[in-house]
Amino acid sequence: MTSTLDSHALVGSHARRLNRVIDHVEAHLADDLRLDHLARLAAYSPFHLHRVFRAWTGETLRDFVRRRRLETAGIRLRYDPALTVREVAVTCGFASAETFARAFRQHFGVTPSAWRQSALQRPPQHRVTGGPYRDAATPTLGNVTLQQLPQREVLYWRVQGDYSDVVAPLWVRFRPWVHALGLGDQPMLGMGLDDPAIAPPQHCRYDACVVLPPGWQESAQLRPSRKRVEGGWHACVRFEGPRADIGLAWSWLIDQWLPQSGFIAASGPFFETYAAGHPSDGNDDLVAELCMPVLPLGR
Repeated sequence: MTSTLDSHALVGSHARRLNRVIDHVEAHLADDLRLDHLARLAAYSPFHLHRVFRAWTGETLRDFVRRRRLETAGIRLRYDPALTVREVAVTCGFASAETFARAFRQHFGVTPSAWRQSALQRPPQHRVTGGPYRDAATPTLGNVTLQQLPQREVLYWRVQGDYSDVVAPLWVRFRPWVHALGLGDQPMLGMGLDDPAIAPPQHCRYDACVVLPPGWQESAQLRPSRKRVEGGWHACVRFEGPRADIGLAWSWLIDQWLPQSGFIAASGPFFETYAAGHPSDGNDDLVAELCMPVLPLGR
């Protein structure tokens, strides 16, 4: 199902303001995220931000903040065994471990400790969608390498909805816009912001991004959504194959390679890197590098 949230379809000012709020929430889950504070960030009144946010995303800002805190906690419980439940609670914006435990159980149906310990936390039928997976022994998926990636500035369009429905059409519309800006020779990033094994499909967000060359400035008439992608160490693997298989490749990297690697997934976006001009459309096979931020286990 295609969502109401589609950045390039928004009036430019609304897109920038809503994306600014959403990106701020993601980066500051432990901070004050009350409506009045976020309204000042968006330069809206609290009433207007509440109304516009709900109209475009399908949930209230308060519900979004609560859901993202809990989903992020679920990811940290799973991928960072060194963090205690109390530490996860604090870093995700909960006042106490007790408050966090109640909210977590209400949302996921299990306690945080049970979530961490359970092998059923990511059921196989929910891990990925698509056809049969070609394992890493074939040319479809290369060897995992560790790379220290630079910080980059990007322009982006955002869609929300089931990745299998919304991603390919987004790229078909995004690429001509990139070329019109004179950025067709720049690499692009595909950034899934939500884990589809945890977030409901209708709330999964995806950013199509183009990397900006140093010193690039938009015109006064064009004010697209813009953000910084932090650098650092990433586990990267080359993928070649149908778009429908890329989720399966991500599943292999996260569920099979990561637990045996000596690393944990770090905070920050997971993304696909595409050479200039790709991906070309919704049907062609993809050539991409899958990049996951990592830290040494027990750092």
